[in-house]
Amino acid sequence: MIKVCPYCSNVDVTKLKNLAGKDNVKTGCIGQCRSYSKEAVGKVDGELIIKQTQEEFFSEIKK
Repeated sequence: MIKVCPYCSNVDVTKLKNLAGKDNVKTGCIGQCRSYSKEAVGKVDGELIIKQTQEEFFSEIKK
């Protein structure tokens, strides 16, 4: 399960749903907006993933 904030995760939620499957993506607050304002941030299976770009984040979740 992947959880991202549609406002502060710096990830295109539509692209993420297309990549991972919409049933595998949940949107909502992950509590990291003040810590990471420019990085792509999300929780994958409960683990916080922080990458410099959206593309790096997408590459990480493909693994």
